Amino acid sequence: MRFAADHRHVETARGREFAGLARTLFGNVRLDFGTADEERSAMLSAMLGACRLTRLEADRHVVFGERVTAGPEDPDAIKLILQTEGSASIGQSGMEAPVSANALVIYDPRRPYVLTNSTPVRQLLLQLPRQALPQAAIERLTAPFTAHAGQDGMCGILLSLMESTMQEIGHLDQARRSSVGQTMIDLVRTMIGEGRPRRLIADPLDLLLARIKAFIAGNIARPDLTVAMIARRMGCSVRYVYRAFEAERLTPSDYIWDLRLQLAAARLREAGGHSGEISGIAFALGFSSSAHFSRAFRSRYAVSPSQWRKAALS
Repeated sequence: MRFAADHRHVETARGREFAGLARTLFGNVRLDFGTADEERSAMLSAMLGACRLTRLEADRHVVFGERVTAGPEDPDAIKLILQTEGSASIGQSGMEAPVSANALVIYDPRRPYVLTNSTPVRQLLLQLPRQALPQAAIERLTAPFTAHAGQDGMCGILLSLMESTMQEIGHLDQARRSSVGQTMIDLVRTMIGEGRPRRLIADPLDLLLARIKAFIAGNIARPDLTVAMIARRMGCSVRYVYRAFEAERLTPSDYIWDLRLQLAAARLREAGGHSGEISGIAFALGFSSSAHFSRAFRSRYAVSPSQWRKAALS
């Protein structure tokens, strides 16, 4: 089954290649652009452990899913759509469900469906392996399941997680991608399953904190790494970023500077002793100047960076 494979790369397609990649990733689907401009289409897709997250933008078109799992290589997955721009609707089992902003639509592609994108759209699509969901929940997906962020707390968390993960996908290693994918599975299980999943769902602030720390680690070299920047990338308020760090008993800024100093100390232990080395380490970790780095380092470790390096070399 496709989801059992270990996909570490990001797949992309534009223009005429869009429909071909859609069939590869989503199964035996047919796309009809009619008189719309297929060249405006673009897709980016990545594996998150057992899940696949895809971002697409395209001119108006219709997707016909009549026999999605026609072949043994076609992915057998439950699909979730998040609309970020445009207007669409999905018809399945005689029912029609709008695909609106700040809402999720979850459906079983094994059942014939028609997805009508009546305007140019931007969407995030999440595919989850069928076996990851309770059988009772899958049986209830005879028609599309909808949830809105303003009415369902889990839906809001999942929306934010999908959007921020796609923004940060280039900075996440395989282990972090797998962890995020499992979190998404747990959230979906809770939304459409009976009761809680086998392992407890993390608190929303714990999920946010994990995402923030991953973002900080990937951007630690930026001198302009601020709480405001983090909040923008996480899609939340500055106040919410501070709340995420309350259990750590330090502020987000304190965490950033502590991490920089820990990394600096580790790099100085491995230093070779050549000229300009300390300054290079300082600037590579986002310090604005050598003097700033030296003051912060001495305050933390009670010795200067050069003394620390000398002790490591002796």
